[in-house]
Amino acid sequence: MKCTEAQELITALVDNELSALERASIESHLQECATCQSAHRQEQALKREIRMAAAGMAVPAALREKILSGLHPTAEQEEAPKKWERLLWPARLAFRPAFVFALLLLLTLPIIHLMQPKKQSISLFALESHQKILQGTLAYIKEESEEKLKEQLLRSVEGRFAPMGYDLSMMGLRPVGGTVQEIGGRKILVVLYEGTAPALICYTFLGTERDLPADASLFVDPEKRVGFYTFSRDGVNGVMHREGTVICILVSRLPMGDLLALARSKAKPTPSF
Repeated sequence: MKCTEAQELITALVDNELSALERASIESHLQECATCQSAHRQEQALKREIRMAAAGMAVPAALREKILSGLHPTAEQEEAPKKWERLLWPARLAFRPAFVFALLLLLTLPIIHLMQPKKQSISLFALESHQKILQGTLAYIKEESEEKLKEQLLRSVEGRFAPMGYDLSMMGLRPVGGTVQEIGGRKILVVLYEGTAPALICYTFLGTERDLPADASLFVDPEKRVGFYTFSRDGVNGVMHREGTVICILVSRLPMGDLLALARSKAKPTPSF
């Protein structure tokens, strides 16, 4: 197999769309060709970036069902426009401009509404998305290697900040995946820890204490000189602290005392808060 032929099949190989014969042929070529190996790695990296970006997009179930139901109109739905056409035919020409304007208005208003920026508190988003991630309604990238996960997340924010990693092995928890979310133009690195203890999610982003909910409570660690803020919703607890311009929010159904103790034990001392 020539390189030109192999490179035409690399995308299909990454997408798992090749036949057994084609796969065997290109894999044999990749073992011998460094140039095509590099192209294959680049294609894999691109696919990972696309999956990471797509993981931040969640479609409401109601909208998904509505779209799918619209793909297969019933006989009654197909007949309905014909009935209205027969009824409105005499007046169709007279009212066509008004009808077109109304139709455009109906189509445009929902789009304008969806395009309007919606302000959302990152701290409240963290509490709300916790259950969505665990239930699988908010997708994330599964990654067994902690280093590879950190590398992918770091690359998604162009190295401006890194996920605030935690060694939770003593609790029976380890990182199993992550995603990147965007709120108000700011990217949030999300890392999911699972194991024998209640799942824990770490949210890392650039921000200030203004990202806290109004009812957050402050606890000051006098030794580390760090302020920890606690807040809860529907049995889900959150603890937030700041290290420079980087904010970390730990979210879990762990008891608030345990979650606060965990955040305190991992936080780095700072000269001020």
